[in-house]
Amino acid sequence: MKRLQFYLVVLFCLSNSLLQAQTNRDSLNFSISSWNKNNLLTRLDKQLNTYNLYTILNFAQNLGDVFIGLNENYNSTLIRALPQNIKDEHFFSLITEYNLGKNIKLGMLANNDILSDDRKIALNQASNSNASLYVKYNPLSNIYAVPFAGYSNNVQIGEKDHGMIYGFESLANNLTFPDFSVSSALKFLNEDISPRKNTLRLLTLNIANDVSTGDSKNFLNGYFLQNRKDFYYTADSVVAQTYNIRDNIQSRIETSYYLEDRFILPEVTEGLSLELNGRSSWRIIDRDTRYRVLSDISPSVFDAKVEEFKLEFESSANYISHALNGQIRINYSERDEKHSPKQFEESNIFMREERINAFEERKNQEAQKNNKAEKIMIALTANLKFSEADNLFISLLQNKLRYDTPSKDNFDDRDELLSIFRLYYIRNLSSSFEAFVNLEGSINHIVYIFSQRSSNNNITRFLKLGSGGNIHNGFISSRNLFEVSANYTVYDFEDLAPSYKSYSFRQMTFQDSSSIKLTRRTFFSLSGYLKYSEQGDFNWSRFSGKPVRYQNEYYAEPKLNFIAGSLTLGTGIRYLMLKTFSYNNQERNLESSYRSLGPVADITFLTTNRLIVKFLGWYEFIKTEQNFRREVANLNVQVSWGM
Repeated sequence: MKRLQFYLVVLFCLSNSLLQAQTNRDSLNFSISSWNKNNLLTRLDKQLNTYNLYTILNFAQNLGDVFIGLNENYNSTLIRALPQNIKDEHFFSLITEYNLGKNIKLGMLANNDILSDDRKIALNQASNSNASLYVKYNPLSNIYAVPFAGYSNNVQIGEKDHGMIYGFESLANNLTFPDFSVSSALKFLNEDISPRKNTLRLLTLNIANDVSTGDSKNFLNGYFLQNRKDFYYTADSVVAQTYNIRDNIQSRIETSYYLEDRFILPEVTEGLSLELNGRSSWRIIDRDTRYRVLSDISPSVFDAKVEEFKLEFESSANYISHALNGQIRINYSERDEKHSPKQFEESNIFMREERINAFEERKNQEAQKNNKAEKIMIALTANLKFSEADNLFISLLQNKLRYDTPSKDNFDDRDELLSIFRLYYIRNLSSSFEAFVNLEGSINHIVYIFSQRSSNNNITRFLKLGSGGNIHNGFISSRNLFEVSANYTVYDFEDLAPSYKSYSFRQMTFQDSSSIKLTRRTFFSLSGYLKYSEQGDFNWSRFSGKPVRYQNEYYAEPKLNFIAGSLTLGTGIRYLMLKTFSYNNQERNLESSYRSLGPVADITFLTTNRLIVKFLGWYEFIKTEQNFRREVANLNVQVSWGM
């Protein structure tokens, strides 16, 4: 029996090929390891005219020989406007297993997926319900094989289809052999819901290999994935009359190949480690239209195919010591994307010339989408520890992108150069107070190669300086930040293209979040900010600007809070003021104003078994510059639980 199990393991590993480890968990339905969480999160939010209800529930329980797992995700949004909009998304999944013996389990898996949107969009109503019976064979604790079969009911834009769903799934996780370990997965799925058919083919392999007697590792990951989805869309009038149908069917078949090799040297010298990584992927997206009229000679009658190839190399060096923790990373990648139309069998020989002309026109249209991209990136991060009280964080990034379009009718060819830096210094002045200074900036230069789009050439410069402090002791907790920032976007040829104007955006911000303990069970909290923003036309050569728009924003929320056992209650005032100004001959004029003032209250309930219930509500008395007044109630309810 042990020999048979060993042969099954070897055969399973040889039959699987190429997929990342993360894909196993996301794509396999019968692995109960993905059902091992117990948590609940539900949130009801109402602000102004928008209502949102969001719920996630995960539950798993072993009851002797029976396992039960449940997963639910529900999101509903209501917007009270003209017209009113309601959108619901709901996913529910239930799995049960019964242990028949040492290596055999019998189970049932049911899924229900619903989308409902009352807007008039292409796909606003859809549902998919299915249930499957399966047998799980576990020759070893980390290996299983599952054949399954069931029934599926699918509704899409009013079209109802149903039929059999069947397939096979298997997983081998962390199989240990001399010098290497293997994880692998396989999935085969057919959903025959005539006249449509959905399929999934998944093959995976992940190998971790000891390349020497030391700690060096080589990881090989890869996958093959083919996913076919048939979907309805409204047929045009000619197709509908010819085939007596309301909706046409299009098949989208996506085939992906992925291979990654990662080599790690954890200790080249003391504190220094190296990592080399190479990745390649190839993806094909193939579309087929079920019903078409052969007499149609328009270019749109032909389906299209997309082929994409990616190649990426990356290396990084990490150094760790008492005074320095740093990393340098170099990444080079290429991507080639090709679009092409698909010819189909011609039944009318007398229309062959017109069909050839239409095909060539569609070929030219698709060729305009072809593109190639090359990117190189160099990044440096370092944390310098000068003393126990002084730390300096440094971050530098240099990125260059070259984007080419082979078609003579596409003028989107461009080069982009991006430079980013950040310096963050923090000093602990005492055990309860630390001060920090932050400086960061970036330069982004975009250059279009062809004259047809060169008027878009621009340089964007951004600079931000901030300073603040953190206070934390037994009575006071406070974080303050003062920040100024400036953004300058300058067009290279604005003198030749008056519609493109260089502009600047400057902003000054002060933020405060503080809490003061008054008694053992009461504390006072204050959160708020001040923002002053200015936008205007700008001349970089003279470094002068003309303001166009100015905005002030004030926010404050003082609250008095009470603690009573597991309950925390807070009540206070919420104030928001927003004023926008325009300029006329350098004179600032009020353009719009918005003021919101009203009471705010919150309740937080925290239990020892990790159940958290929060209520937050505020009532707004709103006033605008036209003296328009209204009252709005807002509510946020959140319940979370996890184990």
